[in-house]
Amino acid sequence: SPSMNKVTATATGGTGNSGVYNFSSSSPTMNNVTATATGGANINRGVYNSSSSSPSMNNVTATATGTGSTNNVGVYNDQSSSTIRNSSIRGTTNSIFNSIDGNPVSSVKVADTALDGGIVTGSGFTCVGAYNAAFVPLGTGCL
Repeated sequence: SPSMNKVTATATGGTGNSGVYNFSSSSPTMNNVTATATGGANINRGVYNSSSSSPSMNNVTATATGTGSTNNVGVYNDQSSSTIRNSSIRGTTNSIFNSIDGNPVSSVKVADTALDGGIVTGSGFTCVGAYNAAFVPLGTGCL
């Protein structure tokens, strides 16, 4: 499980893009990270957590945009759990997506973070001090 500090990662122009991809029970610490995915024909994910990954994200900017894709997610949790603090998460489809199938079921804890773009999708959300792009406070379920 790596420690990422002051990292900028950009993925662009592929079929499916992920700025940072955490896989297979990794538990990375991500501090001062910018992860951007854009221009993917099918999928753009700023940070993609898969297969029981559980990153700790602090001061992370995760962005996913694209005109050719309808699946642009800032943070995508697939059978994973993440903790996000003091960050900015933006996805034009979903700011955060938690898969609802599989074992384990995805979850995320969000504190003092901006969620911009599409709404959150899935279950397992815990938010404290989260807000949208217009600085409107979000409830405990990030909605």
